[in-house]
Amino acid sequence: MTAALVVAALVASAIALPHALKLDRAPAGFAAAIWLSALLLRALAAIGAAVAAEVYLPVTGPLEPFGAWCAGALSSHTLTDAVFALPALALAGSLVRGTVALLRANRQVQTLIREHTVGDGPGGSVVLGDGALLVAAAGLRRPRIVVSAGALLTLDDAELRAGLDHERGHIALRHRYLLVAGELARAVARFVPGTTAAARELTFALERHADSYALSQRHEPAVLASAICKTARGTLRAPALSLGGGIVARRARLLLEAGPEAKPPRAHPGLVALAPLMVALVLVGALALPFAAHAGYHEKHRLGTPHTCHTSDAT
Repeated sequence: MTAALVVAALVASAIALPHALKLDRAPAGFAAAIWLSALLLRALAAIGAAVAAEVYLPVTGPLEPFGAWCAGALSSHTLTDAVFALPALALAGSLVRGTVALLRANRQVQTLIREHTVGDGPGGSVVLGDGALLVAAAGLRRPRIVVSAGALLTLDDAELRAGLDHERGHIALRHRYLLVAGELARAVARFVPGTTAAARELTFALERHADSYALSQRHEPAVLASAICKTARGTLRAPALSLGGGIVARRARLLLEAGPEAKPPRAHPGLVALAPLMVALVLVGALALPFAAHAGYHEKHRLGTPHTCHTSDAT
């Protein structure tokens, strides 16, 4: 029990720590790793709580004061098992719902590109025949950079090049996979406090990471900030699997504060140590959870004796 409490305290500290740190100016890659790890730890904590409710709580006898009873084929033991299984069922339902939402969004992206593409655009992009503003990396397996006709008319050449390189950064840095992992973790951990904020910070870190990629292609920070602000005022909403949005005001402020001679921020030594530690904690937790569940299952059946209903006595 002491070891379990220590592990629980360690996981809770790792989950809460990123919210107490100022990661806006930390290297975006480290920030993204920390926020994704925090989301995955939340998901593991939610699964661990559901496992504990189903396999550990029954052997502690929390419903013993209600006694054992039978009502036809229904017994107190059966009802207890059903009650303790509810958290696991809720998590499974939430995960299925999140997975279906991602698949539907990906299908919408493919439909959008198939039905609204009017031709090839600059830098290997495809042009959508829409007057609103959109520059986005869309799709999951084979992502494409999509540009609306409105963006071609509104953005000047420098802004368009910066926006395209930002989206290339999302593709080159494999952000779509991190986003999917974060969304699935958010679906499982939706009942854990702070999950929505952590998912938002992960998106912000990924946007900053793509901004850094664009700046490495020798674009001016002010030009990229201008492209971000203009695109954000567009009326066409980017599909759920595209990464064209983001927290615009914070991104633009950081870009403008960086100035024309922007250099990549240096990681604090503590941050350098924290990111791999959180990743390691996620891996250890993911490996340990099945063994803990298996041990709890056998403990439940070793100590718990099912109460069986009999409709008639043997003669």
